[in-house]
Amino acid sequence: MLLKKEYNKRDQFLWLNLRNEIVMVRSAVFILDEDLEVLDYSYRHPDNEEVESSKIIGKAFQELLIVKFQGQWQEKIADFLDNNAQSFNLNLEYQFDEYLKISLPSVVSRLKGRGKGKFTVTSYHLDTSKDFFSELPKDSGIKSYSKWDQKLFHEIHIYIMHHLEETLKPLDQLAELFNTNEHKIKTVFKEIFGCTPFQYHARERIKRCKFLIETTDLDLAKISDKMGFGSYPHFSKSFKEKTKVTPKHYQKIIRNS
Repeated sequence: MLLKKEYNKRDQFLWLNLRNEIVMVRSAVFILDEDLEVLDYSYRHPDNEEVESSKIIGKAFQELLIVKFQGQWQEKIADFLDNNAQSFNLNLEYQFDEYLKISLPSVVSRLKGRGKGKFTVTSYHLDTSKDFFSELPKDSGIKSYSKWDQKLFHEIHIYIMHHLEETLKPLDQLAELFNTNEHKIKTVFKEIFGCTPFQYHARERIKRCKFLIETTDLDLAKISDKMGFGSYPHFSKSFKEKTKVTPKHYQKIIRNS
């Protein structure tokens, strides 16, 4: 896929760093059963190389991690199973792919429903690709950002992705949380993503809903509740605004495919 198409879609967090490399934030998502084994996953290798599903599906999730992180996972997930929290954050490092052999910000969430899927694990990783840079159009409009700004907006992006199941904080509270100002968040975030933090949050929230519809047996009301919409009509309206179809229609398409 040409970079121009990838950039116009703005499906990934993308900027030009000080070494003139294109940098994006991608995600790896895993659905786990009650025994913490992988039922399904979504991960695309940065170079589009195929990752053998046999290395992932049916494996105990901790087996996907390097040894150093297995103990941390066991401790954190044991605490999680003993309390009523809906999610928790931690860093994870995987062994099944070279690109994931680095400490990655991750979030673990519960899935409520009668299906086998009980938990989701989502990890975020940076992708630096010089091949993309060689195809970068001169009029792409991608700017160079300082290392501090790269770190700041990477952290804001991770924060948004970790809080898709609730309403996003107002801009002034985000600015206070990240020790910056409202104008900087508003203008630079839009330069990178082509939309405001709230528009990005709304879009990614619906993408997460689509993923849950595609990979779990959760009923739509529970997906609405899990993703913090407050009411099913609000969920249905928001879903249709982003996808042009209702959640019920989308679920029917998936189940009939």
